[in-house]
Amino acid sequence: MTAPVRPHGTGPAPAPATGASPPHTPTSDPAAPSAQEVRVRLVEWLAEAVLTPDADLSAPLRDLGVDSLDLIRTARRVESAFGVRVQLRELFAPELTTARLAALVAERAALRGATEAAPPGAAHAPVVLTPSQEQAWEEQTGERGQWNQALLLTTRPDVDPDLFAEAVRRLVAGHASLRLVVEERPARRPRQRTAALSTDDPADAALGPALDTVDVREVADADLAAAITLRCAVEQRCPDPYAGRVARFVRFDAGPSRPGRLLIVVHQLAIDMVSWSVLLADLEEVYAALEAGRSDVWPVEGTSYPEWARALAAHARTPEAEEQAQWWTDVARTPVALPPDRPVADARAVNTAATAATHREEFPAELTARLHTAARAHRAHPGDLVLHALGEVLAERLDEPAVRVDVLRHGREEAVGDTQLARTTGWFTTTVPVRLDLAPGAPAERLARTVGHLAALPGGGVGHGALARHGRPRIAAVLRAAPPSNVSFDFEGDDADALPLGTLLPDVAPEPVGDITAPHWTRPHPVEVIATTEDGTLRVEWWYSTALYGETTVRDLASRHREALTALLHALAGSDEAARVDAFGPRRVVPFDPGTR
Repeated sequence: MTAPVRPHGTGPAPAPATGASPPHTPTSDPAAPSAQEVRVRLVEWLAEAVLTPDADLSAPLRDLGVDSLDLIRTARRVESAFGVRVQLRELFAPELTTARLAALVAERAALRGATEAAPPGAAHAPVVLTPSQEQAWEEQTGERGQWNQALLLTTRPDVDPDLFAEAVRRLVAGHASLRLVVEERPARRPRQRTAALSTDDPADAALGPALDTVDVREVADADLAAAITLRCAVEQRCPDPYAGRVARFVRFDAGPSRPGRLLIVVHQLAIDMVSWSVLLADLEEVYAALEAGRSDVWPVEGTSYPEWARALAAHARTPEAEEQAQWWTDVARTPVALPPDRPVADARAVNTAATAATHREEFPAELTARLHTAARAHRAHPGDLVLHALGEVLAERLDEPAVRVDVLRHGREEAVGDTQLARTTGWFTTTVPVRLDLAPGAPAERLARTVGHLAALPGGGVGHGALARHGRPRIAAVLRAAPPSNVSFDFEGDDADALPLGTLLPDVAPEPVGDITAPHWTRPHPVEVIATTEDGTLRVEWWYSTALYGETTVRDLASRHREALTALLHALAGSDEAARVDAFGPRRVVPFDPGTR
């Protein structure tokens, strides 16, 4: 994947937080691609995301089974290849096909014109934390430095240190979230600002502690992994959001004949999983341009993260957002799931990284294929079915007709203001309370209630946090008074966001990155259920606090979830076949054998 870059000082500008578009005069571009040329590229990209080999790629995108992360990647690729921005809400339109999207991109490409952009490395004035940031900040009562995301990648052996430093400088200058500084004020809410970064001083001097090189050229092959592992563990303690050290790039120079390493550590306040592909693609693209002698290439993002924080806070006081308050209030009244085995006075105090354990269930490839087939048949996301089965288990355990689970969503909702977020880095992931209605009914009917509730989430769910954190006092008080669910669910799919590895960073390194959180780090939920379908295999991990739940309880829940999901897919396959028989007459069906799990 190629990262969109622009010459310094030109190209599309970030949308202002007020929602007004920057003035420019559209001009006809004779080099603009035709709709057919765009469509060929779109079909090529979407074919990577569609799991059915014989899928009709002319159908509406929603019918192809692509999810929101696939569409975010598509928006990035469109901007990279054609210099055109397509908002995510446009890609989510129910009847949007590849042909319609191609025509839209071609039309905008023909009318594009140069606009003045904010200079790279520009500072941003203090703004409030986003709801996700503020809630997590409040949960952490101790030292907040070792609370990170990190990647360790291999580098090619012949990396030019000066060009690499300049590429990192341009990366940090182009992405405001990598320059965040948290201002904590006595008896007042914390704020964040973006520090300026010089684009004129030498790169090493401008970056300061954000960049370091570790010379491991004299380390023997047999000792290299241990040396890298030790340094990575130390680096996890370096971020300091108060001092503005939220991003750290550490290059291990292993000499001209061995692959080196690059460790990137970013404080959690400044990044989410989707942001990694943006950063890596930009770093690869900028380094390649500098190596080719092009010095005018800089990364560009749409709406910067501080602008998004400001727009989200303003959105919370709009009539559109306040109309959602009743919806979220009703959801908040739904019973909270799963009381602890070991009640304690303060569950949050013991729900730390030090007490965390995990149990994993792996499903056969045949069942995973059935999951995707059933999701397409019921116009749902595969994660909807996994979540629904989780709700079935929790409702049975609590003997309740409905339960509430906190669901993680990507949070890049461009319906808030006039925002462009596909290429913005930062912590957008938002936790949304979801009501799972498990009242009696046929399996397909019960699933339809879950799918319908998820599809109807106002504004993709970001309004809940905005109202609870930045809404008017009466609304905020009601929403914040509701206790969060103690169970969260995250479906990361085939690959939460495929890493755009290339020639500079060809692979993920085998060494561990170290502990990204300190032992005292407070986990957001006592039980976290995380599902992936990488390599065509569904895996469900249950992370839990051993101070609150016993291993037997979690294993029993995981086993029941496996049975519930298997039974759901079996029931849906039967109902779908019955519907086909009604429409087309009887067909021979090979029965599903539950014993093959």
